[in-house]
Amino acid sequence: MLRVGIFSDEISQDFEYALKVIKELGVRYVELRSMWGKNLMNLSSSELNKVKELIEKYGLKVCLIASPVFKCYLSQKKVTSSKKDTFLMEEKTYSEHLNLLEYSFEIARIFDTNLVRIFSFWKEGDLTDDVLREIIQRFEEPVKKAEKEGITLALENEHACYIGNGKDSKRVLERLPSKNLGLIWDPGNAYFTGENPYPDGYELIKDRIVHVHLKDAGKDKEGKPVWLPIGKGEIDFKGQLKALDNANFQGVVSLETHYVPKSGSKEEGTRESFQGLQSILQSLGIKII
Repeated sequence: MLRVGIFSDEISQDFEYALKVIKELGVRYVELRSMWGKNLMNLSSSELNKVKELIEKYGLKVCLIASPVFKCYLSQKKVTSSKKDTFLMEEKTYSEHLNLLEYSFEIARIFDTNLVRIFSFWKEGDLTDDVLREIIQRFEEPVKKAEKEGITLALENEHACYIGNGKDSKRVLERLPSKNLGLIWDPGNAYFTGENPYPDGYELIKDRIVHVHLKDAGKDKEGKPVWLPIGKGEIDFKGQLKALDNANFQGVVSLETHYVPKSGSKEEGTRESFQGLQSILQSLGIKII
């Protein structure tokens, strides 16, 4: 059995409509990132209350706060106007992200989850030993805060950041053994770095995974990586999902398809990916809970 979730904004910015679709698909968990054209971190108190009311209305649970924390530059003061994917959040400095981190803890408590996503800073070159040491230094204070607050920081391997795959995730996590720091394993992001996600990347970090993001990928005619529906790409999701089930994984595997069909919508991409996920799970005899 696997717990399955879906990003609401991979369906629609109309939050209630997204919840209706998630409920229709028979999924119990929702992952929160943005709604109504705003990042979750930018919602007003009344809007946060509305989000909570709607989640309760549809009988769903929040699996993780998908914050943009540390999707910023490693330099403490650097900010640019480049169009990077910050999920409708304006660029902020590292110091501002520390404040954002503490606010994300408050939001996690509102939605009764102890998982908060973090990233590993915009990639500006290779992950050298010096860069790695600086990242670890930047993480030390957040990890201490998380330990104090009973929060688990879930570091996502993100191909646009320094820690993009299983190999690099291991380099950081083995130096920060705190139980309050785990990994969001994203096979799709690992694929975009050129790593073979399963079994290669997974085997390196399987003991630190607290959450999983599901999106498939392959290559276009020019050999560049592109997002595809689950089961239509080159990632061995049959092996990956079987391994998670065999390990009795207690976290949530959350559909973050990123795939949008030509002349289609994000909802259609999510529905197609969910069908692919269902097909794989059924072939393995794994139930969604």
